Amino acid sequence: MVFSMCPRSKHYPVVIKMTAIVFVLFIFLLFISSCNHESNGKLVNSSTVHKIPEWFKDGKFGMFIHWGPYSVLGGEWNGKKLKQGENAEWIMNTFQIPVNEYRKIAKTFNPTGFNARQWVRLAKQTGMKYLVITSKHHDGFAMYHSHVSDYNIVDYTPFKRDPLKEIAEACAEEGIKFCVYYSHREDWEQPYAYGNTWDFDSSQTNLDVMDHPELFRKYLDRKVIPQLKELLTGYGPVGLVWFDRGMYTQEQGMEFVNLVHSLQPECLVNGRVGHYDKELLGDYQSMTDNGMPIGGIEEYWETPQTLNDTWGYSKNDQHWKRPEDIIKRLVSIVSNGGNYLLNIGPTGEGIIPDSSLSILAEVGKWMQKNSESIYGASPSPFPYEMPWGYCTRKDNLLYLHIFNWPKDGTIKLKGLNNKIKRSYMLVKPSEELSFNKQDGWLIRLPKEAVDPVNSVLVVETDGEPDVDPMIVKQLKNEPVLLDYLSASTHGRAVKRFNRKGETGNFHISKMQGPDDYIEWHVEVTTPGIYKVDITYAAIPGWENADYLVDSGKEKIKASVKSTTGWYEYKTERIGEFTLKKTGEYVFRIYPGHETDHYLMYFNSIKLVPAP
Repeated sequence: MVFSMCPRSKHYPVVIKMTAIVFVLFIFLLFISSCNHESNGKLVNSSTVHKIPEWFKDGKFGMFIHWGPYSVLGGEWNGKKLKQGENAEWIMNTFQIPVNEYRKIAKTFNPTGFNARQWVRLAKQTGMKYLVITSKHHDGFAMYHSHVSDYNIVDYTPFKRDPLKEIAEACAEEGIKFCVYYSHREDWEQPYAYGNTWDFDSSQTNLDVMDHPELFRKYLDRKVIPQLKELLTGYGPVGLVWFDRGMYTQEQGMEFVNLVHSLQPECLVNGRVGHYDKELLGDYQSMTDNGMPIGGIEEYWETPQTLNDTWGYSKNDQHWKRPEDIIKRLVSIVSNGGNYLLNIGPTGEGIIPDSSLSILAEVGKWMQKNSESIYGASPSPFPYEMPWGYCTRKDNLLYLHIFNWPKDGTIKLKGLNNKIKRSYMLVKPSEELSFNKQDGWLIRLPKEAVDPVNSVLVVETDGEPDVDPMIVKQLKNEPVLLDYLSASTHGRAVKRFNRKGETGNFHISKMQGPDDYIEWHVEVTTPGIYKVDITYAAIPGWENADYLVDSGKEKIKASVKSTTGWYEYKTERIGEFTLKKTGEYVFRIYPGHETDHYLMYFNSIKLVPAP
């Protein structure tokens, strides 16, 4: 067998010849452990996919499908109805339906109205480039022909067909990337998995997993890992595996990352594979459900959202989003550098609700005319919000998405230093619009909007857009807050997201040397002495690393102190600056020397005027 070494030494493969199965297992476990412990604070890069594939970078828009036995119930069971906002796919958990009772429901699952080609064509007509479907949700039921457990749609129901196989084939025909969702930690049908406290005393909810890891291990070895192998070897190329609910330890999360990459090296793993409260594992960031990073982050990311309030089908949830809401959400996500995964919930008969179809049809119409401004687009280069909408870009083309048509008929672009070569509405490229330099660039629009929802204006510049940085303006005598929103990052420093807590939080990290720095431009209105407070987190092993905060000749040197846990932020005063006059200052923070770990999880710096 051939094992590649842990990611820091991935260029030096080690060939290990084994003569005994026990020795193989021992070495394998030792290997996993050595690759994934954060010993001495050193972090590993979990991904073996060194480059995010073009289909994910360029596609931007995907379809999510939540479908299973819960779809039969449609949000109702035994006279009980889910409340608005309660998730239909969680109905087994919400009403604590016993496993035997839920199995009876699954036994009736017979979606004779299911048509894989219609579903995939719907995704394509809407402008979506990839499709993610639930292969096993938290209820433990396999939506494909699993040989690991007969609790699957082929062996357990009268349907006797494999929907995933049919969808994978339809995706291949239509050029849509086929992807699967798999609930790896949660499984309410299994006594040793997480979640079912009403049937099983031995559920991981009632036991400390760190004290009883052998129970959870049984579930992983007997069901999860074998089923993932089935999905990754029996359904052709899989674009990504969308894990959910996280894992208890980084080692467990890394085991799944390595498994996926070993079976399909080009398959992506989403960021929910590992522990939510610790360092990202997987290939890209996964936002909270319906989550949106204000100001964007600087790693590939994706946000999932539902068409109504629930993910699985609910006959009582008629709180549908409007097509214009979906278009606006798509544009705002792409303008901040992300991908949009939009969910539908088919019925137990395999029918997509009419409301979903009508919404997606309108979105598809807009995409047919304007997809150039979405596919392959980069985030907006402008550091400020636009009163009329959003901006996406490709090379030297700026796509200005106008949701609020200006009353004066003009669009103003401040801070753009390039010359504009030409400007036109995307749907009317031959009709050029006039523009002139006037406190920024002023572009004159047509008399009326060319689209009832979002009219896209194209601005072609003479080269890559050169845009002024954000200026943090001090209110007189007030403290100055320097955070991730107003910062620009350089070198390896990037704006990031962590899932800790209900909503998660944002930070800047990956700084490891002096060339990795965070920078702010600040307009100071009150000269004087300023106390400097910094808020950050640092795991054990990162302490004593030197860093500097400077502004011109003014410098403060400090050392990192570790905090109690991951993303446990603290604030400390590290010194003071003397700012002798009003005007613009540039502030930076960066490591004092090269390290083999991140400097810190940076949150903010506050400049506090001395009394």
